Amino acid sequence: MSLINDMLRNIEAKRPDDPARQNLQREIRSLPAAPSGAGRWLKLLLLIGVPVLGAAVLHANGQLLPLLGLDTVQYVAPVPAVVPPPPPALAPTAVASPAVDAAPVAESDLRLASNLAILPLPAEPVLAVPDPIVPLAPTPLAKAEAVTAPAPVSSPVAASPAAPVGPVKIEKSPVLATPRDRADAEYRKAENALAAGRSAEAVDGLKAALKQDPGYVQVRQMLLRQLLEMRKIEEAMTVLQDGLELQPAQIGWAMSLARLQLEQHDVAAADRTLAKSQVYAEASADYAAFQGHVKSRLGVNRQAVTHYQRATRLAPNEGRWWLGLGLALEADGRITEAKEAMRRSIATATLSVELSAVAEQHLR
Repeated sequence: MSLINDMLRNIEAKRPDDPARQNLQREIRSLPAAPSGAGRWLKLLLLIGVPVLGAAVLHANGQLLPLLGLDTVQYVAPVPAVVPPPPPALAPTAVASPAVDAAPVAESDLRLASNLAILPLPAEPVLAVPDPIVPLAPTPLAKAEAVTAPAPVSSPVAASPAAPVGPVKIEKSPVLATPRDRADAEYRKAENALAAGRSAEAVDGLKAALKQDPGYVQVRQMLLRQLLEMRKIEEAMTVLQDGLELQPAQIGWAMSLARLQLEQHDVAAADRTLAKSQVYAEASADYAAFQGHVKSRLGVNRQAVTHYQRATRLAPNEGRWWLGLGLALEADGRITEAKEAMRRSIATATLSVELSAVAEQHLR
């Protein structure tokens, strides 16, 4: 250990200046083989000095630098090994260590290199630079800008085709109207015509509306009223018959048609009309009494009694139905029952003067 300490003190005392350190590598030569007696000391130096002094020869950028404090030593090497100076750095981020053309080192060379704390480094590939001019290392500001500069992002708006210039043309597709919509349009036209006093035009519009929607009850009702006011009975009966074919539950239409048929002296047709819709009029006293009247006109008094009895059950306070029942019973030969029905009709106090006189006459 004393030998090592002496060597370190001698090295520190002979420390060269900076220019000498820079040219130190050019002056390094291999020493001749050491005497055999110094072998054990050289092994000790290799075990202790190489790890400590080898770290000092590496610069921050990975280049070999001469050990601080070494003095130039002249020696004669059997095989000279010259280490070329390091090339200039390419960039802080990509620096390649200089290639070292190191010849095979013998055991004696390793022992001599241990005195100088210089060991051959493994060769590294040199980065290929296409341009002979080496670019300068970027400044810290330039490096920060290179790191933080965002990559250009393609805008989806820019990639989209240009918007058309000028007014935009909106194409409207016609909406197909339903039959009820078309019927409503005709119905409104007929109302306007009727308000203007053009009854014939209104009737034509109402007929056109029924062609679009035959089940439009409101339109049929208005058309019937206009035809009856214009005394077009045949057309009104046709409109009623068409309506009952589609909607037999319209018992009002059935009674209107039967009444028109009675006016035309077609009692049988009236009876058929009422019979078709009877199933829908079981709760109507007026309908039952009208059926009894038609049956009386046909001379089928027993059937007439049945219809009048249903009417008096549905409306017991209506004197007209009791009077009709009494007349039907009298025609059927049931005089006692007929007089009782006559008295009931007068007791309701709902008969007109003419009908009351008829009831009193049949009671005498």
